[in-house]
Amino acid sequence: MTWRSIFTYNKFAQITARAVRASLKEEQRLAAEKRGVTTLRYQQWDNGLGGQQVTLGDPDANGLEKTR
Repeated sequence: MTWRSIFTYNKFAQITARAVRASLKEEQRLAAEKRGVTTLRYQQWDNGLGGQQVTLGDPDANGLEKTR
């Protein structure tokens, strides 16, 4: 039996990434956790003009710094 019969690829990648991050030293672990934060921005377009951008899951709201 392989992992493919139990997990989807995305779930397997999530589990292994969590294990790798947990095994890192403190400084590298914190940097990796910051990279793992996901944000989403969307913008409503009408007649070829973009409206206001709305950000969901803002890292600043969670107390994390933006890295880019």
